[in-house]
Amino acid sequence: MVSGRSGRYRVEHLHQPDGWLSPAYLSVDERGFIDTVSGTQPADWAESDIERINGFVIPGMLNVHSHVHQRGLAGRVEPPTNTTIEESFWTWRTRMYDFANRPSPEEFEALAAQAFLDMVSAGFTSVGEFHYLHNAPDGRQYDDVAEMSTRVISAAEMVGIGLTMLPTLYTRAGIGRPLAPEQRRFILAPDTWAQLVADLVAASAGNDLLYPGIAPHSLRAVDAAELSGIVSELVSLYPDLPVHLHVAEQIREVEECLAGLGKRPGEWLLNHFDIDNRWTFIHSTHCDADERKGMSAAGVVAGLCPTTEAELGDGIFPLGDYSGIRGVWGIGTDSNNRISVAEQLRLLAFSQRLTNRSLFTLPNRGTGGVQPGRQLYDQALEGGTRALRQPVGAIVPGRRADFVVLDPNDAALISHGPDTVLDGLIFNGTSSAIRDVYVGGLRVVKDGHHLAEDVIFARYRATIARLTS
Repeated sequence: MVSGRSGRYRVEHLHQPDGWLSPAYLSVDERGFIDTVSGTQPADWAESDIERINGFVIPGMLNVHSHVHQRGLAGRVEPPTNTTIEESFWTWRTRMYDFANRPSPEEFEALAAQAFLDMVSAGFTSVGEFHYLHNAPDGRQYDDVAEMSTRVISAAEMVGIGLTMLPTLYTRAGIGRPLAPEQRRFILAPDTWAQLVADLVAASAGNDLLYPGIAPHSLRAVDAAELSGIVSELVSLYPDLPVHLHVAEQIREVEECLAGLGKRPGEWLLNHFDIDNRWTFIHSTHCDADERKGMSAAGVVAGLCPTTEAELGDGIFPLGDYSGIRGVWGIGTDSNNRISVAEQLRLLAFSQRLTNRSLFTLPNRGTGGVQPGRQLYDQALEGGTRALRQPVGAIVPGRRADFVVLDPNDAALISHGPDTVLDGLIFNGTSSAIRDVYVGGLRVVKDGHHLAEDVIFARYRATIARLTS
C-alpha cells in the first residue's frame, strides 16, 4: 500500500551499485527518500502494507543538458537538399534563433512541459535545464527577470521531474563581438544574472526537486573578464552549486579561442579556474588529449549529447579513451530532437564502435567485468549525479526515491535476466520498455502513461500550431 510519497515495496529484481538484489524489499519515507533496502522482508511489515513490483527496477537516469524550447524545433530545421550554402551547426543555429524569438512565456512553458513529459516517459527522472531565454521576444527585460525561469520550474513541477536549474550568462556573439539582434532574448547584465542565481538559491531551499546551478554559456559567449570576475565570484560564493558551460563543441569554437585567448577552450578554463568535480564541460567534443587528461584529473564531467551532436555534425567524443583514464561522463538530450535514454546510450556506444572498429565500447574498470549495457548505464548514472548535484543515482538509503520499472514482457526484454536486461534496453529497446516511473516516491508514469499527458500534449499541440503558422 502506498500513501503519498511513502511506501513499502517487494521488488522482483532491484538494481544495486554492486549488482542486483532478487527479490528486494524497499521502503520510502514520507519525504520521498529511500529509507531501507533489504534482501529479506522486515519482520514488522504486514503483507497488506506491501506493494509488489514485478520486473526490473533501475535508478532513474539523469539528463545533464537540455534546452526545452528546442523541443519545438525537432524535425523542422533540416536543410533542403538543393541549398547552395554549406550547411553546418552555424546555419542551424540561425534557424534556431528564429524559432527562439517567437514563444511567449505561456508558449515557452508548454514547450517545456512537453519536453519534461517526454523525458520522464523515457526514464529520465532528473534534468539540468541550461536556460538562456530570459527576455521578451522583442528583447525587452520582463518586469520579473525570473519570468521565463519560473515557467521552466512550473513545467517541471507539473510533470514531476527533478530539476537542476541553470540560468545562463550570455553576453557576446563571439570572442570580442557584441551580441547580434537575433540573440536579444539571451542577454542579461552580469549583476542581474548573479541576482537571478541568488534568487534561485533562495527559492530552492527546502525543495527536494529543485536545485540551482551556475552556467556561463561558453568562452565564445561570455567575456574572459566576466569569467574571471562575476562568474569566479559566484563559483566561490556558492561552493556547493554545479557549474556548467559549453566547451569545444565545434572546431571553429576552438579556433576562435586560440586566436582570441591564445589557448584551447578546455586548456584556458583549466589554467584560469580552480576546476573541480562541480564542473561539467558540455560536449567537450574537440578537447584534445591533454585537455581530457586535465578534465579527468580535476573530476570534470564530460556532458555528452549523442543525438544532438550527431544531428549537428559536431563530431565524436573519444569516450573509450576518456573512460580509460577514469574520466566521468553523463548524457544529455540538448536540442531534444530525440528524448530516449536507450537511444542516447545506444548511439553513444555505436559511434564508439564505428570509430574504433571494435565491439568493445568502454574499457573494463573492475575485476569481474559486467555486460556493456550495465557498464554504460552505471557510468552515465555516476556522471549525471555528479553533474546535477541531486541526491539520486542509486537505489540506496538516503537517496531520493527515483526509479524506473522495466517491463519484462516488452519485446526487447523478453527472456532477459538481471545480468543482461540493460543490454536489451540499450542495444535493442525503446521507451516502450519503460512501464512505471517514480520521482521522489511518487509514481509519475503508470503503465507507460503520465497522469497529465493529455492536458500537456493539448497545450503543446496548440502552441506548435501557433508558432509554426
